[in-house]
Amino acid sequence: MALVTGIVLGGFLPEAFALIASGTTAIIKFFVLLVPILIFAALSPACAILVKRGLAGKFAASIVIWFFFSSALAGLIGVIFSIVTFRIPFSGNETGVLSEMVHMFRVFGDQGGASFPLLAILFAIVTGFVSVWIKPLFILLSKIEKAINKMGQGLSYFLIPILFCLGITIGVNFGPKLGMGHFFTMVFYTFILCSLWSVFYVLVITRLIRKINVKRLITVYFLPTAIFAAGTISSLVTLPVNLTNIKKLGVRGEVADFVIPFGAVTNMDGSALINIAFGPIILHYIFDLEMSLIVLLVLWPAVVLFTIAAPGLPAGMGSALWTSTLIASMLGFEEPLKSSFITTYVALYGGVPDMFITASNCTGDGLTAVLFDNHFFRFFKSKGISR
Repeated sequence: MALVTGIVLGGFLPEAFALIASGTTAIIKFFVLLVPILIFAALSPACAILVKRGLAGKFAASIVIWFFFSSALAGLIGVIFSIVTFRIPFSGNETGVLSEMVHMFRVFGDQGGASFPLLAILFAIVTGFVSVWIKPLFILLSKIEKAINKMGQGLSYFLIPILFCLGITIGVNFGPKLGMGHFFTMVFYTFILCSLWSVFYVLVITRLIRKINVKRLITVYFLPTAIFAAGTISSLVTLPVNLTNIKKLGVRGEVADFVIPFGAVTNMDGSALINIAFGPIILHYIFDLEMSLIVLLVLWPAVVLFTIAAPGLPAGMGSALWTSTLIASMLGFEEPLKSSFITTYVALYGGVPDMFITASNCTGDGLTAVLFDNHFFRFFKSKGISR
């Protein structure tokens, strides 16, 4: 409601709300400068915790591997869907693939700070892994993680005014008719992609991995959990409902109580899918620009890694902000196009689209619990647990 109201007001009264639009754009520019710091602060402690939990045992390690696999697969589907839908060329440079890659890295070198997001990811991974063996560093990273969580909780109180201001910016930039057209297009696009991913996930779990009644899965677990998750737009707020519903389905507590809380923090496969798929449609549909397959293939692992270990700020704004910044940097955007692209990306990602994304993320956690419940005794047979 806040986003739609902002688009309408900004579109019909552009002069009256021009100051808010320019102020919002300035704030986005400021946050873009902070993106590498936010990436490192969120990703490094998450990597350290992932390593510690992943090495705690075969069961935990298998869950970590599965979450990596599902997010990577979701991201790959985003890549393939974008290629088919927008007929993305392998290279956007007429002189060839090598020339485009050289050009991309030259852009990183020429634009001050353009390569910082990727460098921040690399530095965060190395620091997170090293901290596992250096206790003081791990304690420091844990404190940073708590600070990030507090910041996220604090920002959640400002989501409505933030989305309102972003809506005003879209309305001022594109007008009411075009702005609302962009909004409804992205809502429909997100709904289709998240639905395809959920159907694929359900069929894989129920048909190929575990024989379970699909109707019961949907009515007892999937729909109630998805609706609540969409309403709250928060995996953590949905956590108690998610646990209750999956146990009603028959998943044992030992599995659900570990998989779902762990997944609420680390499993953002829907976010990986949409973050990758959003770039091409916004560039093609709104800005009439093109993204090559080379750029998508560089973007894919980076987005997957970040969404797994550091899901970002409330309403997906953290991952949306840094993904759009990375895309703008790789394509060599300059002002004012860079700020306009990032602002539009973040605004259209929040609100209704993120409702579908959160529902996809949360139900993915439950379906993973169903999978590992089926293999529970394989992991704990050596510990004397039997049927």
